[in-house]
Amino acid sequence: MALNELNGTYVLDPSHSTFSFVTRHAMVTKVRGSFEKFEGSAVVDAANAAASSLDVKIETASVDTRNAD
Repeated sequence: MALNELNGTYVLDPSHSTFSFVTRHAMVTKVRGSFEKFEGSAVVDAANAAASSLDVKIETASVDTRNAD
């Protein structure tokens, strides 16, 4: 697929997308987590990259580290 064929609007598919992170706790161990609720879209303009955009909204309360502490 050529770059100019990517023009258009694309919507994030939550079943195929992940927003995750890794952070250090007490400089000893790593805590991994993700955000379960998010949405977003991208508009791609291959002819004018400055006209392209990305809009993502992440519900911070949906953070999950799989650790109650």
